[in-house]
Amino acid sequence: METAPQPREFRRRPRSRVSCPVTVEAGNRIFRGETLNLGPSGAKLSLDERLQEGTAATLHFTPAEGRPMDVEAIVWRSDDDGAVFFFIKATPANPQPSQ
Repeated sequence: METAPQPREFRRRPRSRVSCPVTVEAGNRIFRGETLNLGPSGAKLSLDERLQEGTAATLHFTPAEGRPMDVEAIVWRSDDDGAVFFFIKATPANPQPSQ
């Protein structure tokens, strides 16, 4: 029995299968969804609407056992199962003021 060839992985850094709620701000629109996978330079999100490649967005999410994050990103690719975002700049959400 033959199996289908597995697609070759070209990522420079691995992604982990992670599921957490995410809010996406793109222009004047807000989308709610869930992460499908997460890595140091990007994430794939399940959203109710398909976003166009190149769309700038801010992602708001809290990874498991992590701090809330606000991430500036762009839609790198739109697949049938979700949008792939490339991270541009990540900052802790609601940073604490310096004392």
